[in-house]
Amino acid sequence: MTETAPAIRKAFCSECGGMRNCDVRGHHKDYGQDGDGYMQWWINWYILQCRGCEHIFVQKSSADTENIHQFYNDLGEPDSELIETLSYWPALSKRQKPEWLDDFGVHIGDADELEQAIREVYGALDADLPILAAIGMRTCFDVAAILLGVEDNLPFAKKLDELVRLQKIGGVDKDRLALLVDAGSASVHRGWRPKPKELDTLAEILEHFVFEAFVAPSRRSRLDAEAKKLEGNVPARKVKKAKDDPL
Repeated sequence: MTETAPAIRKAFCSECGGMRNCDVRGHHKDYGQDGDGYMQWWINWYILQCRGCEHIFVQKSSADTENIHQFYNDLGEPDSELIETLSYWPALSKRQKPEWLDDFGVHIGDADELEQAIREVYGALDADLPILAAIGMRTCFDVAAILLGVEDNLPFAKKLDELVRLQKIGGVDKDRLALLVDAGSASVHRGWRPKPKELDTLAEILEHFVFEAFVAPSRRSRLDAEAKKLEGNVPARKVKKAKDDPL
């Protein structure tokens, strides 16, 4: 059943990262009840466009007569309202993507496979797929190691040793990345399902590795080049003549 919806609805915009006023571009409502009519339910689907960044997304609002919030209104009288459960498509981000990911290609050049693998990890996190996210993080390490000059056919432990030898990572980084690899392997072979806090730790390990191995060196090189160009444009300091200098 389609019915008239408000022209504006407040919702969380994942692009802006906060609650925003949104234009309602489309609306559909489903409703029903159980067999004896005791419990009624409603589902509203909204197509929304953020008034700030113009991002378009879908919000689903669900409610039923079994979930009611009881309270006293401003007049001190007993009152109640349905508890609204909200979900979104695309799903709201469970972890903020690092700021350098949007211009990853600028820093790294031909690294489409690594960028795609990293983005799919965040997709798995947003979709509440912890096993796939952990496996994806191990895959990201594998792809990154190859880009850093490590042979593809080496076992993970040897790849870590080789990265240390090539001075791409340090000893502490090696220990952290070994944990990342082991976690991914546990998900692959034993169906291990990491908890949200554990996923956050693994994601932070991955982000630190990729930033230090790829983004930071690129930024240093670019900054060195810009500083070199600036050096030629900065006026040299004038040397003052001594007072007894006849010239």
